[in-house]
Amino acid sequence: MTGQYEFHLTTRIIYSTNSSTKIGEIASGFGKKKYQFITDTGVAGAGVLDCLLEPLKSAGIDTVLFDKVEVNPTVQTVDKACEQYNSEGCEGVIAVGGGSPMDTGKSVGVLATNPGSASDYLGPDNWGKIKNPSVPVICVPTTAGTAAEITDVAVLSDPERKVKLGIFSPYIVPAVALLDPLLTISLPPEPTRDSGLDALCHAIESYLSINSWCASEALTLKAIELAGRHLRTAVHNGQNVEARDGMLMASLLAGMGFRNTKLCLVHAITGPIGGLYNCPHGAINAIVLPHAMRFMLPGAVSKYRNIAIALGENVEDLSERTAAERAIKAVEQLSEDIGLPKGLSVYGVKEQGLEKLSETIAGNFQNALSPRKASPKEILDIFKAAL
Repeated sequence: MTGQYEFHLTTRIIYSTNSSTKIGEIASGFGKKKYQFITDTGVAGAGVLDCLLEPLKSAGIDTVLFDKVEVNPTVQTVDKACEQYNSEGCEGVIAVGGGSPMDTGKSVGVLATNPGSASDYLGPDNWGKIKNPSVPVICVPTTAGTAAEITDVAVLSDPERKVKLGIFSPYIVPAVALLDPLLTISLPPEPTRDSGLDALCHAIESYLSINSWCASEALTLKAIELAGRHLRTAVHNGQNVEARDGMLMASLLAGMGFRNTKLCLVHAITGPIGGLYNCPHGAINAIVLPHAMRFMLPGAVSKYRNIAIALGENVEDLSERTAAERAIKAVEQLSEDIGLPKGLSVYGVKEQGLEKLSETIAGNFQNALSPRKASPKEILDIFKAAL
């Protein structure tokens, strides 16, 4: 192997069933006495917070609740959460839920110590603008998909500009990720499907990225295997703890991979779509995934063969190219088995305007990280196939 590689993972990870009972000990360990709880109404209404609030109360930690996070959190929502954080005299953040509450919590964490509003830091052009470390942020995922609990980006929407971009900074990485598979048990089938396919997409894209190397590939190939083995069961029998555990681990391993490699063509395409149409992130990633894979295959044939094997395909007597194509078939079959909608049009995406959007996407850094870089016309072809 040639070249220079680095691996970053600054978050303390605590993973076990019932690990949520340790949150009081963890929060008090920072020497802080008041935390802002950031979540959404679904998590708040599911009773998940109850098992976290009791150990916090026992540890002498005060909390204030912000539960107004939407599916695709906006910069305005983050600013409102910051107002509450400051007015209530909070000293740290506990973000509970999927990627949306966790990205909101991470954003509040850095805005508590840096001037301005969320929109001031949005987008890759503002990389390095955050100068001060975040307040302590503890992330507790209740979905298995985004891995936002360990990543160095918080993805937010700006409805006025109709864009969906990230706040990128090493300071936005959470201090602690507290992962308890039991907290994902109550997640309904549809978000289980979408978040699980998001984890699979992360794993595949990180594995295919031109930034990948032995350390990241070991993590992401295992994540692909776990998703292939457990996602169907997690969707159709959500009370199965083994499946929930397998999917939460798949999400974490995928995140450990793409935290270092970044992602490629699928996310280059779906980021702008999410900003324009406010689509569910995991679902549109999964819809685009096989079409983008079909395009990228010539640039990574041997890796596709490995993906097929990880997803349970028997490729023993097949040529490398035929075996590689089985990877795409396996992804499509998995998506069909768990009821993924057939096209982006289900979420209101229209062909009008896609040509211009494709030109913008072609210049995205994630496209450049793909094993086969796509031209605007090729991106438009992928869009049309995914509609």
